Amino acid sequence: MTMGSVKTGLAILCAAALMQGCGDDSHMAMDAGEDHVHTDDVATDGGADAAVDAGSDVTSDAASDATATGTAVEIRFEAAVGTAPFSCTTTFPQMGTSRATWTPLDFRFYVHDVELVPATGAPVPVTLDQDGTWQYRNVALLDFENASGTCSNGTTATNAVVRGRVDAPAGTRFTGLRFKLGVPQALNHQNPAAAPSPLNLSTLFWAWQSGYKFARIDGRAGTNAVNIHIGSTGCSGDAMAGTVTCSEPNRAQYALTGFDPTTNVVVADLAALLATTDVSRDQGGAPGCMSGLTDPECATILPAFGIPVGSAPATQTFFRVR
Repeated sequence: MTMGSVKTGLAILCAAALMQGCGDDSHMAMDAGEDHVHTDDVATDGGADAAVDAGSDVTSDAASDATATGTAVEIRFEAAVGTAPFSCTTTFPQMGTSRATWTPLDFRFYVHDVELVPATGAPVPVTLDQDGTWQYRNVALLDFENASGTCSNGTTATNAVVRGRVDAPAGTRFTGLRFKLGVPQALNHQNPAAAPSPLNLSTLFWAWQSGYKFARIDGRAGTNAVNIHIGSTGCSGDAMAGTVTCSEPNRAQYALTGFDPTTNVVVADLAALLATTDVSRDQGGAPGCMSGLTDPECATILPAFGIPVGSAPATQTFFRVR
């Protein structure tokens, strides 16, 4: 069963909402600020030997729609909570600064513009397989919840692999990985009911102006809800006319060194993401972090994604190579 069939009904409801919010975040406060064409935030693992250039968020239509050729590659992801694998049927102790017990509710995120870095030479774009379910153009959805246990808001299908091809000879030695969080600007503001999978999930959509939830990682500590919904904020313009701009695009870029797709895995670590956050109580604003710059929880969670808050630089702790 594909995700498109699972969520068709919800997507139709989203379409009826038109320019209203289609997700569960109608209460989310958008940060005020001057709108401008965005540049992406850059986050590294501290060992990149070259800076990631901020630039276009979407591969050209000609490149992304072309039949993939070249050497097949698989980039494996893994969701973890510290040293433990993520599971919807397990609770996780000692989370955050309060060392609270965490009950998981969701764990999904989009990535795009994936590149592999060879031992010598320039980064090589990964042309994604157009599988009709998890990948569309240059965007892939990583989904670690399976609708079991406490993750009742999700889908039974899961995905932990980005698949594609690179224009490099077979046997090329890769030593690094680059990618961006979220949905590129060119695909972010559209009608989810008419969008292809994996962009047709209403549970990963906010509103036509703000677009998709780039990451949805929900949970609770005791009775305190901690909803982590990362997406663009400060958005204005006409989505139907394609003129939306966002003052806070919130598309972090990652440059991970020591990554060989044949032997390594990218670990998304929830414990590391929340290590400097008190998850036991809500300190104001939306419950958890819904990308608002004035939300107290976002002051620690956004930098852990590699997204700066204010003028201070951000060092991401969410992704690591294993």
